[in-house]
This record gives sequence, C-alpha cells and structure tokens, in this order.
Amino acid sequence: MSRAGALLLIAALLVYSAGDLWQNIAWPPFFSFDETLEIDYVYQLTQGHLPTFFGGAEFNPLNLTYPYDVQWRYQHPPLFYALEVPVFLLFDTLHHPIRGIWAMRILVWVMGVLLIVASRWTAKWVIGHENMVVCLVPVIVAANRCLPSVVFNYTLASLWVTLLIGMSAKLVRTMSLPERQSQPGTLRTIVAWWLIVILAPLTRLSTVPIMGLCLLIVFLAACWMGHAGRTGLSGRTGNISVRIRNILVLCLLPGLAAVLSSAWFYLRLHALSGNFTGSQPEWSRTHLQRDTHKSFIASLLDPHFYKSTMSQYQNSAVTNTGYGWAFVLLLTIIPMLIGFIVLIVWVIRQWREQRPTDDTGRPATLIALMLILAFGGTVFQQLLFYMQGGSDNAVYFSLISIVFAIVIAVGFTEPAFLLPHWMMNSVIVIWLALKLAALLLEAKLKWPFAVGGAMEHAGTVMQAGAWSALAVSVIGVLLAVITVCLCSWPSTGRSESE
Repeated sequence: MSRAGALLLIAALLVYSAGDLWQNIAWPPFFSFDETLEIDYVYQLTQGHLPTFFGGAEFNPLNLTYPYDVQWRYQHPPLFYALEVPVFLLFDTLHHPIRGIWAMRILVWVMGVLLIVASRWTAKWVIGHENMVVCLVPVIVAANRCLPSVVFNYTLASLWVTLLIGMSAKLVRTMSLPERQSQPGTLRTIVAWWLIVILAPLTRLSTVPIMGLCLLIVFLAACWMGHAGRTGLSGRTGNISVRIRNILVLCLLPGLAAVLSSAWFYLRLHALSGNFTGSQPEWSRTHLQRDTHKSFIASLLDPHFYKSTMSQYQNSAVTNTGYGWAFVLLLTIIPMLIGFIVLIVWVIRQWREQRPTDDTGRPATLIALMLILAFGGTVFQQLLFYMQGGSDNAVYFSLISIVFAIVIAVGFTEPAFLLPHWMMNSVIVIWLALKLAALLLEAKLKWPFAVGGAMEHAGTVMQAGAWSALAVSVIGVLLAVITVCLCSWPSTGRSESE
C-alpha cells in the first residue's frame, strides 16, 4: 500500500467513525422503533424462536408504549441478529438495556470498519492494480451517509455485497491469467468464496440478486476464458474439462449450497405472509397510509423516488430542504452518470491497450458489466418495492455502496489521461467539501440538543461527543483533501498482472 493509500484509508476510517458517533448520539436508544424491533429480533432469538409479524415485539424492558403492535423486521434473515446474540447476552441487555444497546451498536461499528477496509481490497481487484481509484474508494464509501448506523442489518449486508463483488472480480481476473486458468484460486480462496456465497442469502433478501449476479459473472468468465487465449473457446478436451470444473466448483455447487442454507427461511416467510419477501402490503396501506397500487411506469417516472433514494451522501433533513436537489445531483447523480460513461471508456481502453501476452479486455468487460447490472438491478428491485407501498429510503441503496464508490471514483480519476491532474484533484476536493457541508448543515437543521430534539436533556458528555464527532469529520475530510492535493496520480490505465 502506498503512503497516499494509507493516509486516505485513515481518513476514511476517521470520517466513518465520526459519522457513526454522530448518528448514535442523534438517535438515542429506543428513539427509532425500527432499531427497537431489530433488538427485539435478537431478544427473540435468545428465547429460542424467530419473530413473526403479528406476534409483535416481546422486548420492552422499560415498559414503553410502542407505536405499532407488529414486528415488521421479522422478514429479515437471521445472520446479523445471530451475530448480535452474544453481545446482547454478555451485556445483559434485558436488565441493562441502554448499556447493552450501546454495546450492540459497537459491533455494528466494527462491521463498518471491516467494510471500509474490504472496499479497498475490492476496488483493487476491480481495477486490477493500485491507483487513485483504489485509494479513493474507501473515502467515498465512508462518506455514504446511510452507513453510519445504530443496530441495523444494513452494514453487514453492505459488507457482504462488497465481499461478493471483490471475490467475483478476483476470480474473473485470476481466470484471465493463462498460468492460473486450471487453478483459479487457492483452497483458501475457494473456501472463502463458498462461505461468502452460502451466507449471502442469510444477510438480507436484497443481497440474493447480487449473489446471483456474481455467480453469473463468474460463470461467464469460466466459459469465456480458457487456455485458447484470444482465439475463443477451444475444442481441446483438457480445456473443456477445466471449464466444467471451474463452473462446478465456483458457480453451481456454491450456488446450490446457498439455496440449501437459506431455503428454509424463505419458505417460512411464504408460509407466514403468502410471499417469499415477507411483505405485508395490506397492513402498510391500512396503517401507514402507503399507496400499494402504483404502476411501474408511475414509479419509474416519479422524481421523488430518485431524489430520496439517491441521497446517499447527505441526510434526509438536507434532502428535504429547498436546495436538496442540488446536493443529490452534485454528490450522487451527476458523478454516477459521468462515472458510468467513463467506466465504458475504461473498458474500451483495456481492449485497445492490452498486449499480445495479456488478456485485460475480457475481465474488464465482465467486471464493468457486473457493476452496471448491480446498480440497474438494485434500482429495478427498489422500484418494485416502491410500487407495493415500500419506502423510498436511501438506506436501501447503501447495500451497493461499493458500486457507488467505485463508479464515482472512476469518474473522478480516469479522465486524467485527457485533463490535467490539478483539474481532477479540484473536482475531488469540491466533492469532499460538499459532503462535509451536507453533514454540517444536517447538524444545524437537526441539532439533537435543541429544544424538542432527541437529546434535549442530555448532559455535557453527550454534547462533547457530538461536537467531537463533527470535529473528527472535519479532520478526516481535511486529511483526504491534503493527500489528494499533494499526490500525483496515474490514470487507471492497463491492468497489471496479478
């Protein structure tokens, strides 16, 4: 890892940790009913059973009056909650709920730290070598406002998608190397791939399509790449047998194992709700006044859907102001549009610049296709959810935070072969400044210690924590800005052999 890469990783960890501290102070325990239901899920696991929708919440140590008598988090798979069970028990959350909830939140923070570190590893396999994209990705992931979290399963799901995409890119690039096609991974790599695939359906339902996409990309790589090099598919028996083995070991068998590991849960959801997602649209229509009869076209053309879901780098309080669209466009939509265009240009350059002894075009094509389909598929999936009365919450897109980060980073840096570096660095600095401005504006709009705020009666320790979180955010962004300004960066260019 280069010095600049290390400094940007440190900056990313500072930005994420500060944002997480701010979020946890702004949302005290029992402030969010969603978080209360997440903790209730963990509690019900300690009682030896999974929750049900109409069974309601059983965890209420403070004898509070909950707004609803249902458990709508029951539809989520149990992996995240099983990981939280030891923390729940160790800190005696039933009898000391505040202490226990803060301990459970710390575990979520650890998952976020792992996500930041994993995002750099994934970006390196996606791009193929160390460069500015790889160094920037952790910072952009950390800047995602949806990731700092209380006790929610989104962080684990986002980590899992990052690992799925990273492992898929690694397998694709490894299979493109002639000397490694007969053995595309060590035993450790294959075991890690199997574990990631098998456990993916147990994180969140929305992880399942990403898992299927990654298996498809690896399948295409196994079919498209072989000992025949650029001449295409070979008719040699040895080459065909290698392809068949790779398809079995890397695609079919882990995919089948993933189905076997999780089918019981989704069959249970179907038995309880009549569908495999566990959704309750009629209840949502009656009790939450959700429109459950929107058409797909109406949802597709609804600008509010995009304004809300694409608010990845600022809080909804900022999005709902008169200049919310400006933040959405400048922080997410425009960088993503530019990034996807530049990503396609990058693939074309990989084909044009590859050497006779290399095969960089095909892996770049498959990896870019994976990123594009991951984003497009998530938009389609959330549109279907929105049609049925689901929320257009930006947090649902945090699942693919790694896709946002890589595409935006490519858009920021790849044009460096056409534009001067100072201009590209200026774009990055402006983006980081806008991100910081969005956080500071959020603090002004939703200061938790103001009259009527969630922490109105909190003491000086919590107030000091909030101010410290904002200060560390500023320090993290400044560290990233200084590092970007003082370093010269190569273009993404041609992938180096691994």
